[in-house]
Amino acid sequence: MKKIMIAAAIALCSSPLTFAGGKGGTELGLASYSGVGIIASKGIPLDVEFLSSKGLYSFGELEFGVGFGDDFAAGVELSAGLLFPIDNGISIYGSLGPALGFGDDTEFGLGAEIGLNIDVNESLVFIEAGTHPASNYFAVGMRF
Repeated sequence: MKKIMIAAAIALCSSPLTFAGGKGGTELGLASYSGVGIIASKGIPLDVEFLSSKGLYSFGELEFGVGFGDDFAAGVELSAGLLFPIDNGISIYGSLGPALGFGDDTEFGLGAEIGLNIDVNESLVFIEAGTHPASNYFAVGMRF
């Protein structure tokens, strides 16, 4: 069952959706996920007109994390969040949603993340901290 869930999560993360981290595209980052790991995410367009008229942008995100340390840990999260523009090329975001964790056991729980987007030469660098039922993590990566 775990292998099926992991394969499904990888397939969903490779789907052609947009708006990862509130900014669009696919994100991939190096993470401290139960040791050394990676975080990959794809976005889901969510347009809440009331929020965007106030300068807040909503997004959905499907995120997959995997790490190898003393033990194997993996997690997948489907979340909704808000993006807050701070300055030209800088924004912060946060999201919350249901998540599955895979390690010794499969766990269902709440996933959350907060992060910072920095646009550098038309590329986006993100710094993110979050939690899945399998592991807490800190990640740094790029949007593609």
